[in-house]
Amino acid sequence: MAAREESWVLYTTYIVLIVASTVILFPVIWVTYTAFKPQEDILRNVFSLPKSFYAENFQKVWTKNAFGIYFLNSTVVTVISVIGLMILISGMAYAFAFFDFKWKKPLFFYAILGQMIPANIIMVANFKIMAVLHLIDTRYALILTYMSWIPFGVFFLRAFFLGIPKEFREVARVDGASELTIFTRIMLPLAKPGLLVVAMFYFVWIWNDFLWPLVYISSVSKYTLTIGLMNFSGKYTSLWGQQAAAICSVFWGPVVFYLIFHKQFIKGVIEGGLKG
Repeated sequence: MAAREESWVLYTTYIVLIVASTVILFPVIWVTYTAFKPQEDILRNVFSLPKSFYAENFQKVWTKNAFGIYFLNSTVVTVISVIGLMILISGMAYAFAFFDFKWKKPLFFYAILGQMIPANIIMVANFKIMAVLHLIDTRYALILTYMSWIPFGVFFLRAFFLGIPKEFREVARVDGASELTIFTRIMLPLAKPGLLVVAMFYFVWIWNDFLWPLVYISSVSKYTLTIGLMNFSGKYTSLWGQQAAAICSVFWGPVVFYLIFHKQFIKGVIEGGLKG
């Protein structure tokens, strides 16, 4: 009887997971194969499979539009922001994990307080600050804003650092290593899974962000991919095939990146959760 109940629970779980996976994956699959269909086939039957391999949508997206410029802008902003964030976050998380100093707990609470504040609340204040600094309609406004997104990373990496045995630091200090050497050559390599998790989260968040480019950027030549996609929708018609090709070019990059490093990502999430 117990075996039958376990089998029933197992089969039910499989069915629920299959249904959930289908619901999640269907839009991705549909957009992907729609990118290989000409406009007339899409208008004729939006859900039909491609009759042939039609790659002109991607060619038009990358040659006849400013998509390459949007891609470059997103890449530059994302890479610089993530690198800056990782430098700030790793240093702050290490300090909160291992150093004892005055007002440590209040400062840590202040550091993660931003996680509780919605972006809409600080939108006007951020815009005014960037206007005073004459950074509106520049990449610098985006980079500086993204580099303030430290709460999640500090919270996660601090927990990860706390899970690393203190003996590593003590042995290195006995051998005469400086704190900077301990941090850069011992602790950071040991925290590599956690660093990868944090970097991946920030990469996806910044790459897919729509709000702040819309707030700061007005010049078409400085658009990022998320707001550049709006150019594929006309006033009276939409180029659905080119839209699908542009969307595929945007989201398949992070997906492939995740598929390559998914083992390290899962390992980092599990270790960070257990150590927290």
